[in-house]
Amino acid sequence: MRAVSELGLRRGNALSQEDWLNLMDEEGRVRDQVALRRFIFYGGMEDSVRPVVWKFLLGLHSYNSTYAEREEINTKKKEEYRALKNQWMSISAAQEARFAKFRERRSRVEKDVLRTDRHHPFFEGEDNANLNILNDILLTYSFYNFDIGYCQGMSDLAGPILSVIQDEELSFWCFACLMDVMEKNFHKDQSGMHTQLLQL
Repeated sequence: MRAVSELGLRRGNALSQEDWLNLMDEEGRVRDQVALRRFIFYGGMEDSVRPVVWKFLLGLHSYNSTYAEREEINTKKKEEYRALKNQWMSISAAQEARFAKFRERRSRVEKDVLRTDRHHPFFEGEDNANLNILNDILLTYSFYNFDIGYCQGMSDLAGPILSVIQDEELSFWCFACLMDVMEKNFHKDQSGMHTQLLQL
């Protein structure tokens, strides 16, 4: 991959907390999402704003939403996530014995989570609780989207989101938003991949 400088582009400053606040009006709406995206494209963003800005970039929060609206959305989404998670957590051993699809999906998730990059500080160590959270997010997603369920590679998308957002419920919804865009890449017939290859 060519460096930004090789493309004749000048690298800018990373988006800071001050820059981020200046891009919003007094009620918290992003005034110019194109300017925000340009800022990030040329300079990236500081770690301090990443958990907030990613929620916009991934589609959880609308650029036109206010501070109050986002608080309301977060509360609602956290409740929805807990209800979804409870669907599989409440499955009894007797039910699980008769639920092959659930056993299969759980096994796939567990295997993929074990492959998570342990060199990343957020996931390092043998008994890292963040791996359990990642596992729960992915298994809950398989109940949220029954058609797709779980496919290998989803953990590679959910892991970075969790490491940045660092909130189980909101990480799930950011991942779900990303999957709304990426879902075709995970269809069994690989139609999404074929379409993208034909466009090259």
